Amino acid sequence: MISRSPDKNGAKGFQWLVTLVAAGHLVLVAALGRLRWEHAAVDLLIAGLAWAGPAPRRFLRGVFPLYLTGMMLDSQWLWLGLRGRIHTGDLWDLEVALFPAPGGTTWPAWFETRTHAVLDFFCGFSYAAYLYEVFALALLFFFRKHPRFHLLGWSFLLVNAMGVVTYMLYPAAPPWYVMKYGPGPADLAALPSPAGTSRFDALLGIQYFANFYARNPNVFGAMPSLHAAYPVLAVWQTWRLGRVWRVGTMAFAALVAFSAVYLQHHYILDVVAGVVAALAACMAVEYAYSRRELSAPAPVPLMPGGDSRA
Repeated sequence: MISRSPDKNGAKGFQWLVTLVAAGHLVLVAALGRLRWEHAAVDLLIAGLAWAGPAPRRFLRGVFPLYLTGMMLDSQWLWLGLRGRIHTGDLWDLEVALFPAPGGTTWPAWFETRTHAVLDFFCGFSYAAYLYEVFALALLFFFRKHPRFHLLGWSFLLVNAMGVVTYMLYPAAPPWYVMKYGPGPADLAALPSPAGTSRFDALLGIQYFANFYARNPNVFGAMPSLHAAYPVLAVWQTWRLGRVWRVGTMAFAALVAFSAVYLQHHYILDVVAGVVAALAACMAVEYAYSRRELSAPAPVPLMPGGDSRA
């Protein structure tokens, strides 16, 4: 029995699709005066991989959703003016009602005066590594030729799309914002803040989080917590690899979830929403792939002499 590989079936279409998307993105950011060297480097790399041969193209098919995610998050400023009413104090009040900390406040506020250098280090490290965990897992799946290479990429894109849509429909201020500006009408001139992660920077004498959050175009994107969502994707995708993977990824996911609250970036509600979004994205992508496999045509058997019959 024979079956056509993805490179022989629609390879040209995929190559041109990637090329047009990368070129279109480069032209857009240049026309709007927001071109950075990273844009040119990534867009040219993606377009180059599309024409570099079967192996690079196989890699590109898995990382293309990650590239689309980067484009989407980097372009949030385009539609921030279309957001609904920004929520500040109401989310704080709901958090106090559902998950009250001692003294009738939120847990992020409670932790603000109860910090420790050890917690600052490990929470800051996890908050920096959460994204690299996804990238490392994608590389592992690629080199192992694991089918979850593609599932991870599309799940990542979907959970981020869900997050961006929620940011538009329910823009919410993070805890650090309410602690700094109060629960009144949203201050649209408020600058992004590294909040508790600044302690990690100070501990190591670096500017990682200061630079990272300085580029954040959306201060009011606390709900859901994508920081909490990404490690849950890793848990889902590695669940069948064995107990060591399950324990390791779950422990890291729990640390990132705690860090989101400890560092004043998210409420517990945001973390719960991020976990739910991650699970929903993984289930949706797996369902879509299972439907695709069921609808795929059966391989055509070779008859004696090399002829095939319908």
